[in-house]
Amino acid sequence: MKYILLILLLPVLVLADPPVDYYDTVDLSSGTALRNSLHLIIDGHTKIPYTSSSTDTWDVLNQADQNPLNSTQILDVYQNRAFPKSSGGNNNYNREHTWPKSYGFPDDGSSNKPYTDCHHLFLCDIGYNGSRGSYIFDNCYSSCSIYPADNYNGQSGNNRAKNATPVGIWETWEGRRGDVARAMFYMDVRYEGDGSEPDLRLTDDRDLIVQYQTGNNEPIAYMGLLEVLLEWHLEDPVDDKERNHNDKVYLYQHNRNPFVDHPEWVSGVYLGIISGVDSPEKPARIASIYPNPFNPSTSIDISLNGTQQVRVEVVAIDGSIVQTLLNRQTEGMVTLQWDGTNSAGQPVSSGTYFCRARSGLITDTKPMVLVK
Repeated sequence: MKYILLILLLPVLVLADPPVDYYDTVDLSSGTALRNSLHLIIDGHTKIPYTSSSTDTWDVLNQADQNPLNSTQILDVYQNRAFPKSSGGNNNYNREHTWPKSYGFPDDGSSNKPYTDCHHLFLCDIGYNGSRGSYIFDNCYSSCSIYPADNYNGQSGNNRAKNATPVGIWETWEGRRGDVARAMFYMDVRYEGDGSEPDLRLTDDRDLIVQYQTGNNEPIAYMGLLEVLLEWHLEDPVDDKERNHNDKVYLYQHNRNPFVDHPEWVSGVYLGIISGVDSPEKPARIASIYPNPFNPSTSIDISLNGTQQVRVEVVAIDGSIVQTLLNRQTEGMVTLQWDGTNSAGQPVSSGTYFCRARSGLITDTKPMVLVK
């Protein structure tokens, strides 16, 4: 008996590559061509029943979200906690629609495939799922409620939430934010309004997202925020947990998330960069920070080649955002000032901070030291 138990407790994820010809028809001639060709490949999957006496989403997700250290457990997406597997509803975890079903497809039915699409469904602690609700994905900078992710297998962090206007925001913790980002990219490309299916679109327009939250199945719906999801995709690369989710869902739905198999295609679809790497030719660059160390303020020069959408942030050593100094389209050389305060205008303590400049999918980071 003890040998059986030891076997069950060993790492059990067996990862598989996609079939050799699965992506043969991908067109890399342009961003639009890439998007259209990926849609044709992943379209028309097998619909899994949401709840059924036969194989349903519970069965699929119990395999897709299996704890990599213990095959008798699942590992939930937001709390990072291991729970004993259950064949159906239980008091620990339920099914999280990372693209909230209220945004376009609240009523399940035979033709409502996004409702049960397991590529965007993840098992989740019941309380954390309720707290996330229908909040969009965004970075939370101030007045945030904290939902800690357990320290498990060397990973931990914090989810953050805020009831904002016109729609609440949810910041997924550092170890799974890339998972939800790539799930959103999949939904955006998979659902193009074919037949009775909705056209699901990612956007940075909060008002547009809320506009289509009608309580009914809609021909078009929006989710976001796209800019933030692109950041999260870079911050949290694909790992074996995410590959296992993709593999197990494929066994039942017979389609894959291409952005898990080929994360480099995110830059192609959303930035039109078809180079095989997530890198535009001329990214924004932090040219200088002077003085450094400094007290009470410092000047930051950002060098830009051409017109770009640029976000410049001050980041604490624990990864939290202290203040956003710039978030707009601009060009040339931009000089910014940081006076050692946070987004609420309060002075921060002395220590090492980082200036982070992000353009497209490229980030340049340099340290700066505040001395008091």
